[in-house]
Formats: sequence, structure tokens, C-alpha cells
Amino acid sequence: MDFDPVGTVMAWISAFGILGLFAVAVTERFLPVIPSYGLLLAVGIAAADGVWSLPRAFLATSAGSMLGCAVCFYAFRVLGETRSRRLVYRTGRLFGLSTERIERWIASFRRNQTMLAFSLQILPTVRLFAPAFAALLGANSRSFMAASAAGIAVWNGLFIGAGYAASRSIEMENTTILALGALGCLLVVEGALIWIARRVRARRKPRAALCEV
Repeated sequence: MDFDPVGTVMAWISAFGILGLFAVAVTERFLPVIPSYGLLLAVGIAAADGVWSLPRAFLATSAGSMLGCAVCFYAFRVLGETRSRRLVYRTGRLFGLSTERIERWIASFRRNQTMLAFSLQILPTVRLFAPAFAALLGANSRSFMAASAAGIAVWNGLFIGAGYAASRSIEMENTTILALGALGCLLVVEGALIWIARRVRARRKPRAALCEV
């Protein structure tokens, strides 16, 4: 028997249909037992297999993620700044994040809240803390929710679409292996883009220095 934990989880979720997808997306914001990108890749693979339609899978997971984001945002706002900050630091340590790093993120969020509300939703791990940062800084709820919704849509659409495309392109029954393969390809592409961005930034610095002279 093939070892396929992701396939087993998807089979369990599919028993509850779209409601199961919605519930898992909400839960992932608080208990990320399975990394969201792995979960979403598997959802896309299941959509390709006809377990649910691609649009419904996208809408259910996006709505669930957005609800989880909103609950987190308002929960931290109710707690107040002192208790919220303390809770963020404690939770961050569970993910291996130092207090100094969290403080840098909070400072960055303060400078450009709307853009970062979108950007942080497409970064692993950090996306889970974005609502807490916004609540700590007293961000405008409407602009934060709108920007976060856009970021969640991009994040979910990217990985669900990648899983769907991988399943359509490669014939493989083991969902876990297929999801890992698709994730590996995405990580390679992401690494290449980061490398290109750093090269471009490195070239711009000498030019900027010459202009100043």
C-alpha cells in the first residue's frame, strides 16, 4: 500500500464537501498542522480529480481563510496592545521567530499598512501574524480586510491552480508525491525570482551611488 497521508486527509475532507474545505481553511489560520501551501496544492489536485469544482474549491478556501484572518484581527484588537503584543511574541517563539524579528515586521507594517497587508498574505508563516500586526497598530479595518482578501485570493489561487495543473499534466495516483513535486517546482521558481530580484537590486546600488556623486 502506498503511503499517501495527503490523499488520506483529502478523502476525509471530501466527505464533508465544500463545508469541509471551508472549515479546514478557517482552522489552518490558527492550527497550521499542514502548511497552507501543501493543503492548497492537494485541494487543487482533488479538484482535477473531480472531487469538487475548481471555482468552488477556490471560493470555499478563500472565504475560510478570510474568516480566520478577520477573527484573528478582531480578537487581538479586543485584547489590547499590551496583551496582544505579549501573545504575538509567545506564538512567534513557537514558530522559531525572535522578538527582534517580530518587532521589525511590526515597524515595517506601520510604514505601509495597506500594501503590507496584501504582501504579508503571500508569505509563508508571516501571513498568520499579519492580522495581529494590524490589530496592534490600530489599522483601519476596511482597508486591512480588503488588502488581505486580495492577498489571500492570490495565495490560494496560485497553489490551488498549481495543484490542478500538476494533476492534469502528470498521471500519478499518490497525492502526497504529486503535491511535493509541484511544491518543489514552485520553490525553484520562487528561488530564481528572489535571486533575480537581488541581482537587480545589487546593480542599482552602484548606479545610485554614482548619481549621488
